[in-house]
Amino acid sequence: MEWPSVEQLDATIGAFAKLGVKVMITELDIDALPPAMAFRGADISLNVTLQPKLNPYANGLPDSVQQTLTKRYADLFGVFLKYRGALTRVTFWGVTDAGSWLNNWPVRGRSNYPLLFDRDGRPKPAFNAVIEAAREASAPK
Repeated sequence: MEWPSVEQLDATIGAFAKLGVKVMITELDIDALPPAMAFRGADISLNVTLQPKLNPYANGLPDSVQQTLTKRYADLFGVFLKYRGALTRVTFWGVTDAGSWLNNWPVRGRSNYPLLFDRDGRPKPAFNAVIEAAREASAPK
């Protein structure tokens, strides 16, 4: 939930925007769980043994983590909206937490909460934060 930093994201998209390059954010989701390994790629052949410390929210996401996730989405969309002239698309890697690939990768059997809709398809606070960021960005100044 901390990488890349908002500053790194802003600088990267800003650099491409200055070059006139159109930017697309694809396969967006935010891993709410502790990392299972130092590797930051998505090699689907990796498999880490399930341990309680790697699945701390098996019974639901605590409010404090939900708030952190909400802020992270709001911060990311703040950057995306800043560059809406250069940013042409934001695509999520899934719709609900129930169907997220992060539930079973790289640790089979753990529960993750990376998307804007919960396991029952209801919008999470992060969804509302993204909508609010969009409203603020489009409000007359």
